[in-house]
Amino acid sequence: MSPTLKNFLMILFSVATGSAGQLVMKHGMNTVGKIHAGEVLQKLPAAFLNPYVLGGFGLYGISALMWMVILSRVNLSFAYPMVSLGYVVVVISSRYLFDEPVTLLRLAGTFVICFGVFLISRS
Repeated sequence: MSPTLKNFLMILFSVATGSAGQLVMKHGMNTVGKIHAGEVLQKLPAAFLNPYVLGGFGLYGISALMWMVILSRVNLSFAYPMVSLGYVVVVISSRYLFDEPVTLLRLAGTFVICFGVFLISRS
C-alpha cells in the first residue's frame, strides 16, 4: 500500500471515529434529556455517567490519538480540510438515526463540502 493511500485511510479512520463519537454522544444525551440553564449541575453528572456519552468520549479519544499520528506524517493544510467530511457523515446519519430534518439547503451545503474536499484531495 502506498504511503499516500495509507495516510488517506488514517485520515478517514480518524474522521469516522470522531463522527461516530458525535453520534453516540447524541444518542446518550437523548436519553439524558434536555439540559436547561437551571438544571446544569443536576443533569451533567448523569450525562457524564451515561454509557453512550462515555463511549462517545472514548471514540473522540481514539480519533485524537490517530490525529496525532496523521499530523506527524501529513501536511496540516491537506489533512485538516478532510475533517469536514465528518460534517457530511453526521448530517446524513442524523437524518436516519435521529429522524432530524435535513432541508435541501442543508443537503446542498453538504455537497459543497464534499466538492471542496475532493478539490483539496487532488492537490
